[in-house]
Amino acid sequence: MCPHIACLLGTFALLTACKSTPLDLVYAAAVADAATAVDAAADAAAGTGGGAGMAGAGMGGTTGGAGPCSMLGAATYVLRSQANGLCLGQGAPTTVFGAPAFSLEFALDCEQPERTWLLSATATPNVFSIKNLLSGFVLDVQMAAIREGTPLITFGETGFDNQSFEVRARDTFASELRPQHHPQSCVSATAAGAQIITCEPADSSQAWLLQLQSTCL
Repeated sequence: MCPHIACLLGTFALLTACKSTPLDLVYAAAVADAATAVDAAADAAAGTGGGAGMAGAGMGGTTGGAGPCSMLGAATYVLRSQANGLCLGQGAPTTVFGAPAFSLEFALDCEQPERTWLLSATATPNVFSIKNLLSGFVLDVQMAAIREGTPLITFGETGFDNQSFEVRARDTFASELRPQHHPQSCVSATAAGAQIITCEPADSSQAWLLQLQSTCL
């Protein structure tokens, strides 16, 4: 597998040359150009005056090979569990210390707003905030806890590390999500939703297919 520094993407040709898994390719070489391109794409898609710039990104798991479904960046996605084939979405309302929040749940229908997520890049390559399209709340490790089995919810955006996730390749198609307040943990699918547990490459519950909501379902 190529070292990250050898896989900086100046051109698409490096994908072939490096023969790496998708998310080991970091777009750190052209931050400004990437941010401009993503802003333009987001503006065209959303019809708004501005979009979040992308400081860095990789390529994500999909249902297919190379092509638009393989690209990971500032766009709307579904998070499909490799373990159960279902899409993770926002569930019932709840509260955390009196503040509104939502639990998570899985569903077969992946095209509803509650199961659509907007990835917004942070200043760290391959690290994103993940916002639910229905509520505008972001994916959040509840109370920034680090214990095994801590549930994920959606919560109002705070900018804290428990709301930022590294998207890292597991294989050609599947990725893992590592919360930045405790990057030894991975987001794991449960019967009711999602939790964090210690990362284990053989655990399929930690493998996620990021699929562009508009074109790849």
